[in-house]
Amino acid sequence: MLIFLSTENVAHNHQFVLRRITVNGVEQPLSAKPVFLKLDSYLQIEAVPLYSDSATYFFRLKNSSDQWMQCAYPVAQFQKLRGGNYQFEMKARTSTFESLPITVQINVQEAFWEKWWFWPVVGIYLLFMVGVGFYLFFLYNFRQKLRIQHIRNQIAADLHDEVGSNLSSIAIFVEVLRKKAPPDMLPLLEKIIHNSQESVSLMQDTVWTISPKNDSNEKLIERMRSFAFALLSSRGVALSFEVETDLQKVHFTMEQRKNCYLIFKEAVNNIAKHAEATKATVEISADKQRFYMLIQDNGKGFDASTLQGGNGLYNFQTRAQEAEMNVAVNSLPTKGTIVSIEMLL
Repeated sequence: MLIFLSTENVAHNHQFVLRRITVNGVEQPLSAKPVFLKLDSYLQIEAVPLYSDSATYFFRLKNSSDQWMQCAYPVAQFQKLRGGNYQFEMKARTSTFESLPITVQINVQEAFWEKWWFWPVVGIYLLFMVGVGFYLFFLYNFRQKLRIQHIRNQIAADLHDEVGSNLSSIAIFVEVLRKKAPPDMLPLLEKIIHNSQESVSLMQDTVWTISPKNDSNEKLIERMRSFAFALLSSRGVALSFEVETDLQKVHFTMEQRKNCYLIFKEAVNNIAKHAEATKATVEISADKQRFYMLIQDNGKGFDASTLQGGNGLYNFQTRAQEAEMNVAVNSLPTKGTIVSIEMLL
């Protein structure tokens, strides 16, 4: 805080003059020499009172408040002024006289947070910290994705190498055993072979789904298309496979991708094994709200009310719930079957 005494006003105001200025209880010389004060300084300015019973005194601190404050004695006290330049004024008034104001220039040292550069620096610092936060967040997510991809690759490799080879070995051993087994054991061995082959197929589908290299929707649709054409063409079923959407709009989780494919595969298997159809249609579409897939055939159909406990329908519903999808199966005898899959995006 720098204080300047305006001696010009004192010289022309003989009746009302400045008596003393004290800072933190220490009297300061009444001169033009500046006094350096800290922010928490206690300032008192006192004038010589007039010898009049009717005298009243007024003071104000310009740049803080332009309003005159009335006091009974010519003393003003200030503490913890904000940094900046002020002009203190005090005047006296009687019933017949009003003095010219005494003026004192006050310069309060600015705190560092009151400097012009402080808030721009704070803003830049906050932007920097936000940027660092976003960088660390995305770096963490990226590393987590790499870690998950590594785990998925490891699981896929283990399933393919260990479980796959064991299941294939079981199927081979049972096939050899079947050639030497008595006739009454053949049905059981056939069932074991069938279950082993299904397990190998399911394991292969699981390995394909887990592998990160197959995360794109294009690869999912291509696998569906290849499977359906290979299976249905071998049964003499004409297949129409239409994709009416930009698949980049659809974002599947690994669980949704796996269950969507398994539901599709189950539906196509049913057409090949049971429908006795000559034509099948697959339609895939999507908009901003939903993904939709329809699998339809012109086969013999069935009465859905008689198959409520069937494994096929149960598998549809179970996988749909796991993937947060809706699956509907509509069929009537001689009218074919429609399987629809819907997922909200």
